Amino acid sequence: MIFIDSNVIIAYKNADDINHDRSASIFQQLSDGIYGKGIISEFIFIEVTTVLALKRNLQSAKEVGIILLNAADIEIIKASDVFEKAWSIFINQRNTKFSFVDASNLACMELKEIKNIATFDKDFLKIKSVNVIRE
Repeated sequence: MIFIDSNVIIAYKNADDINHDRSASIFQQLSDGIYGKGIISEFIFIEVTTVLALKRNLQSAKEVGIILLNAADIEIIKASDVFEKAWSIFINQRNTKFSFVDASNLACMELKEIKNIATFDKDFLKIKSVNVIRE
């Protein structure tokens, strides 16, 4: 399994994004079954659809939302399943600058025992227990 951060999904939808080609490579690997099932959380879903609606348009947000909700190879973890663990990670961080959503990513990864994360966020490189996939 691989956890997919919002920045990878957003870059994939936006051909002008500096990380678009890298995200396309990650999604191709996911499609090829290299990492198994892709995992996101409701927090990621919210972040992706909000950013796309604000930076692109509502139609882009709807399209991606529908794809994520219907994708057979992507599982969405309920926010309520990881909220307390995410809060604990968020308030106890020392050498990172994780947002609450980033902390929830780590909580999801712990819950599902996931070692791989597709992200362009460099703070995840500081976490020794995860393998950061950047392309």
